[in-house]
Amino acid sequence: MDLDTKIPESKKDVTIVNLKGRLDVHYSTELENALNALIDQGKKKILLSLADVEYLSSSGLRVFIAISRRLKEVGGEFKLMKLNETTKKIFKIVELIDMFDIFETEEDAVKSFS
Repeated sequence: MDLDTKIPESKKDVTIVNLKGRLDVHYSTELENALNALIDQGKKKILLSLADVEYLSSSGLRVFIAISRRLKEVGGEFKLMKLNETTKKIFKIVELIDMFDIFETEEDAVKSFS
């Protein structure tokens, strides 16, 4: 699993994290630690891109839920974007599609943060 973070010029308080590869039990802890480190650094608006995620396990979904809850506790926001067909299907099967704010484009996702 590769992690790439960037801060868009248009909205400097939003941190975009691009995930690439397989998000399984082996990498979910690494991802959770990385996202928690961002929150510890004061990042309260995190946007995850799942466009290049090839596989998503239940442990990966657990990370999304945990990070979303942690950000809500500190007055932050957690959103997802660019779900490919595979990840979108997983979210629908486990009925989590409505639990998250999910966007097709980066522009729409970044604009949606308060």
